[in-house]
Amino acid sequence: MSLSRSVQAATDLLVQQGLVNSCEQARILSICDAAFPFSCAMKLCESIHLHIKVDNANDPDLTRSLADVCELAYSKAGFVKFLHPGRTNLIFSSIPVSEDELVETQCQQRKRPFLDHIGIDLRDESKQVQRVFDAIPVTAKELGWAVASQGREGRGVHCCHAEVGAKHWVYPGESSPPPQVPLEFAFGTLKVNDISGGCDLRPMDPVRKSRGDVGIPVCRE
Repeated sequence: MSLSRSVQAATDLLVQQGLVNSCEQARILSICDAAFPFSCAMKLCESIHLHIKVDNANDPDLTRSLADVCELAYSKAGFVKFLHPGRTNLIFSSIPVSEDELVETQCQQRKRPFLDHIGIDLRDESKQVQRVFDAIPVTAKELGWAVASQGREGRGVHCCHAEVGAKHWVYPGESSPPPQVPLEFAFGTLKVNDISGGCDLRPMDPVRKSRGDVGIPVCRE
């Protein structure tokens, strides 16, 4: 199954289960378009992942709703990862994974489920892939989109049970269609470490942070 067909099938499943809405699906599918600004990264990625915030990542109903199609790859309290056929991974979390969540309050917490970010996994550490990865901030700034980078300072970037060498987080500008979901570009071999915990939280959009905004603009159906 091609990556684009896998993304279509995975998002159809998520919409069917009420885990993303059609607006979020359209945003996800746009990364497979030839006009996607980071199409070079898409051509070289090993996989993509869709990270969805839910009220309870360990809800048995969630696992049952995906079990016929997906393989459960990893599970811990507040975090689960499923493998969908064709290089698309589905991640669900109910523990904080972003700086945005640290400033949420009970009164203004964003309603779950919602698409937290789209990940593009550049696992090959070849020079060709590294050049594409290094060019991502340049492309983002040409688009007028904000960027935040992690890693490459003598340590990798940690997320729950895994580590990669470096990440660029790209935040689509307000001129792009909502929802302006962050894009994660992860570079380097995925190193799984079940002993080491902790998580390098996704940085808040630098533009919204400077204005004191919280969260990602929601696209309502």
